[in-house]
Amino acid sequence: MGLTEYRALLINCDEVLVDRDSGVWAALQPLLDSRGGHPDKEQVLAEYSEVVRALYPRFGELGFSGLLCFAHRQLAERWGLKASWEEGMSFARSVAGWSLFEDAPGAMLYLRKFYRLLVQGDRDAEDRGLLCERLGIMPDDFISLASDPLQDPQWLRDNGFKPGEILQVTRPSASGQASRDVCLICRGRVKHPAPCAADYCINSMADLVAQHQLSLRR
Repeated sequence: MGLTEYRALLINCDEVLVDRDSGVWAALQPLLDSRGGHPDKEQVLAEYSEVVRALYPRFGELGFSGLLCFAHRQLAERWGLKASWEEGMSFARSVAGWSLFEDAPGAMLYLRKFYRLLVQGDRDAEDRGLLCERLGIMPDDFISLASDPLQDPQWLRDNGFKPGEILQVTRPSASGQASRDVCLICRGRVKHPAPCAADYCINSMADLVAQHQLSLRR
């Protein structure tokens, strides 16, 4: 399908719209200062991702803030440091300040003229409203990662969609990636898989806008 044939976009929140890695790196600085030395950013973020993945089965029990708080504590233990629960919660609450990628607000403003924009991610209830406001979407259009609307016939019927009318806009590392109707966004130094099996392989939300404008001209 061409870009103009889709009716909705299901956009991964973190690392497509929200610069999670920069937010995590900044929030870990107090812990890294205690660790000393010159920690490698990519290694630190890889360890963070590993810890979060291991904790994710407990998401229903912990919630998003609790999961991040435990991740902070486990990183401290890995590095032979002591961290208080207050420090862990301070790290967890930093999520409210994670910045959007520079191109995200303008891209969302443009794309919502042509699509229903659905954003998929994990946030506590108190953070969702502000994030949805920043992204220009309705709160009901922010969908938990625990849900898979593309595989939910009832959700598709209730929202008036047919299979194949929603393009998933995600990053290569996202789990559960569909094999079709996918746009992979690889920001920064992240490289597209070769060969790229997705329908679209681009570098940013701004590129998605440009691709859509080209499609309109065809």
